Amino acid sequence: MLTAGIDVGTTHVKVGCFDERGRCVAAVRRATPRDLPALVAAVTQGLEECTERAGRAPQAIGIAGMAETGVPLDAAGQPLTPLLWWNDPRGAAELAELGLDPKMLYARTGRWPDAKAPLAKWLSLRRHAPQVLRAMRWWASVPDAVAYALTGQLRTHATLAARTLGYSVEHADYDAELLALAGLSRERMPAVHAAVEPVGGVVARVRGVPPGTPVVVAGHDHAVGAWAAGVRRPGDVADSLGTAEAILAPSAERPDPGAGLALGVTADPSLDGARTVLVGGLATSGAVVDWLLGLLAPVAAEASGYAALPRLLADVRLPTGIVVEPYLRGRAAPAPDRERRMTWAGIGAEHGVGDLLAAAVEGTCLHTRWILDELTALTGTAPERVAVFGGQVRIPLWMRVKAAVSPVPVEVIRADDAVCAGAALVAGQVGGSLDDVPVLPREHLPPDPELQAAYLPLYDQFRTRSSQRQEHA
Repeated sequence: MLTAGIDVGTTHVKVGCFDERGRCVAAVRRATPRDLPALVAAVTQGLEECTERAGRAPQAIGIAGMAETGVPLDAAGQPLTPLLWWNDPRGAAELAELGLDPKMLYARTGRWPDAKAPLAKWLSLRRHAPQVLRAMRWWASVPDAVAYALTGQLRTHATLAARTLGYSVEHADYDAELLALAGLSRERMPAVHAAVEPVGGVVARVRGVPPGTPVVVAGHDHAVGAWAAGVRRPGDVADSLGTAEAILAPSAERPDPGAGLALGVTADPSLDGARTVLVGGLATSGAVVDWLLGLLAPVAAEASGYAALPRLLADVRLPTGIVVEPYLRGRAAPAPDRERRMTWAGIGAEHGVGDLLAAAVEGTCLHTRWILDELTALTGTAPERVAVFGGQVRIPLWMRVKAAVSPVPVEVIRADDAVCAGAALVAGQVGGSLDDVPVLPREHLPPDPELQAAYLPLYDQFRTRSSQRQEHA
């Protein structure tokens, strides 16, 4: 059985065809466009190319992607604006003016007031472009919008709806009172369907894909990747790597709102809706390395981007001895501080470009270890393993540090793109059960005992530094 997966990420949109075990048959990736027509064109071309290379048509298509990024659609389904991105700060002032009680909001939505949420974008439109909000028939997150372009039907998944700040995880439905703050109602939101429930059949012209091929909105990218990695019950933990990084820990119950807020973790619905998944994020994980490469690559006479990274890291000796707080744009968890910024300690004349890059990697790994420790304390469930997936698993040094820093065994998901493959595997169970979604191949990553011992004092130093108050200019 061949199925197709689509993963719309912050940096890239990935399209692939996969067999019934999640093995890649064909895949393409392109830079994520900034507007919906270009995004739909990229997806369509990706499907056509993958189908041609696979030599056969997919029997179903699954779509995953970033949640908060979306677009208002008019009554004809046409976009009224370019894509409104999760990292666009517009709406922060309007959201703050509402004076929402954070504990009340967390109890209802599993999150706090944050400008990344679509609710902030709607408030901004209401003030600065009211004609757009008046003309908006539906709001669509990017996976929903892509599915709509393929099928002519608009549906979403709870893991996407929950990120709008207008959805109650307490009642598993849109929150009419919160939507009304922006002058909206449930009727202008896409209906929430299960991940294996088809949105509809393909009606768009996609060469090689027969009309009527079922399409599903699999869900939020982190959630889909975690499910495909086998992280489905308390005790399992997922580490989803990309431009941003997220630690996902299934929990038997929702956290106390005060504790969840203090820790800076969200309480999301699981992909099957059976439990809560606590999520702690680092917004600038891969982004830190991208930023640093842009600064250092010209100095090192290297091409910029990840292509340069293996060569620059080749001769680095671990640990570097440099302690980096990897916060380019504040810290969400486990000690929320929006003004926190990147700091470096321990740089000496003996350090070169590769050491600085490796230290940034170490900083992200130390930070996500901190998130994991705090999630363990919050849930009261000791993790048994961490499943790691995302683009950075292809970087050996990054995985060496992950294994050395982790307090529990690390399993690396060996897939060309775990989220894209996961979306395809979910589509393979269309009309069936998420329980039957196969787990992607994984490889145990044995740690180096000497390296583990060497990182213990650095982790203590990292936590001490990160816990201290930072003065801001």
